[in-house]
Amino acid sequence: MYVAPATPAVGSEAVFLAAPAPMVVLSTGLVIQNVNRAYAGATMRDREELIGQHMFDAFPDNPHDPEGDGVAKLGASFHRVTRDRARDVMRIQKYDIPWQGSPTGFTEKYWSPVNSPVLDGDGDLLGIVHHVEDVTDVHVELDRVRRAYARTDAPGAQVAESQRRFARYLAAADEERSHLERLEGEVTQLREALASRAVIDQAIGIVQAERRCAPDDAFQVLVTLSQKTNVKLREVAAALVRLAASAGGGPIVPGPV
Repeated sequence: MYVAPATPAVGSEAVFLAAPAPMVVLSTGLVIQNVNRAYAGATMRDREELIGQHMFDAFPDNPHDPEGDGVAKLGASFHRVTRDRARDVMRIQKYDIPWQGSPTGFTEKYWSPVNSPVLDGDGDLLGIVHHVEDVTDVHVELDRVRRAYARTDAPGAQVAESQRRFARYLAAADEERSHLERLEGEVTQLREALASRAVIDQAIGIVQAERRCAPDDAFQVLVTLSQKTNVKLREVAAALVRLAASAGGGPIVPGPV
């Protein structure tokens, strides 16, 4: 009987970096903790350059746009996520980004942003996942079509072409909405994976402190407990973290497993 060869498990970090949805993970203080390749590409920045910066230091308002309100509106969305512990879907937002290739140092951009909380097992906020899609091309084209319709002297052929373009972009918008729904499913899975990783890391630290062992050995203790109790690793880790919080310093990890 043919047995498929075992393949190495793909970690949440690798999935996050390779995800097609542009995403950045923020701390509760809005400091950039991680950036995937799609986000770095969409914002024309290097991951290493962004990680460790405050979100609004990395992406300030365009000083040449007196109506620029990207920081204020995005900040308000982050506040809602922090307050409500729930996903916040923003409307299309004009938010120019720094770009060295522009004479002003900024380039015009329109985004469709979604901000989601990363919660631990107790519902406490660990951070925020900021997910955006660049819709600049669609927005600019629709604006051009609207201006064409507004002109009373527009030739019939131009209006007809504008109608065809508008129909194509409406179809593209429908397709993009479906694409965003699929990506939001990926974001939800990644958010859960990030929360699980945070709880497991806490549990590893607890085992290390009690057993005075290396992180890999502490992780193996958790894995063995999970296998022996037939309880998911994340649930074992969460239970250990809760027990540590209420133990008052006493030993909480079972004997040799």
